[in-house]
Amino acid sequence: MKTQSFYAKRIQPLMFMALVTIACILVTAALHLSTLERVQINEQFFLWRSVLDAAAISHDGQPNSVATLFQDMVETYENQYVVETEDGTTRYVVERTGPGLWGPITIMIGFNDDLKTLAGISIVSQSETPGLGARIEERWFTSQFAGKQGPFRMVEEGTADAPEEIDAITGATITSESVKNIMNRVTAESGNISREQ
Repeated sequence: MKTQSFYAKRIQPLMFMALVTIACILVTAALHLSTLERVQINEQFFLWRSVLDAAAISHDGQPNSVATLFQDMVETYENQYVVETEDGTTRYVVERTGPGLWGPITIMIGFNDDLKTLAGISIVSQSETPGLGARIEERWFTSQFAGKQGPFRMVEEGTADAPEEIDAITGATITSESVKNIMNRVTAESGNISREQ
């Protein structure tokens, strides 16, 4: 019976693993570089769409029309967006991030000209549980903030009837509370939003 050499037993497997690793890294890097521009374009589109949604500006969701609306109606300043609507009113949109259950939740919050009443909100990013906490992106949840002023109170889903009440998501108490906390913090600080640009 012939015994394997040290090279065949130890070095050859290491060299094989190194070559496979290098090949995988090269393929991954090539894919990343080849899609980088498309990813950046998509991120820009999602940001613009979120600003328009938070400002309650109607759009068809198509990239070209969203880009046109954003460029025609929105001025970007350091940490906020000023939206001039077709009827001549001004809305202010700010981006805020707070902790969620599994990671940060980033929300675009739109205010009417009084800087107290919400025009709308849009979830920019979240990593909550699909089918539970991730439901914060659903239109029924985000639309319930429009026209209201904080501070907010979460109640059982389907029972909100007072102006400060927001329907929580059943089975996603921590995520619902996280959104409420972000919104309450933002509405309390809304006086710090600058009208002067």
